[in-house]
Amino acid sequence: MKEKLETENLLTITVAENEVVWMDKHEIWINDRMFDIHSKTIQNGVYTFTGLFDEKETLLVKKHKDSTEKSREENKLITQLFQCLQNIFLPGYQYTCFTSLKNIYSNSYFTPDPSQPFLAILTPPPESAHSES
Repeated sequence: MKEKLETENLLTITVAENEVVWMDKHEIWINDRMFDIHSKTIQNGVYTFTGLFDEKETLLVKKHKDSTEKSREENKLITQLFQCLQNIFLPGYQYTCFTSLKNIYSNSYFTPDPSQPFLAILTPPPESAHSES
């Protein structure tokens, strides 16, 4: 019964051969959705696919993609931090990593020179010993 319902609802789409994003032999990614292929033909560089959009699998792919991108950004920041920490003790190091971290976090207390890690705090001049009466 389920197979009969699925075959009655099959869709036909056409895609240029160079625009097909294959997920595996039986699935393509089209218009940000997974498409399960029931049959396919190619003619003059254009594929004609018959099948169904798979919404459940589309959600899984999107969740995986989002988590992968988030992990990649987090790993990039962690890698930059460890590179800075590793290289801070090497003689002749240019301390460029601190500048890149400053650009990322826009923290005005970060300076490229680790011997001066904080901005100077201005204090008022000392009071004079002679007070005017």
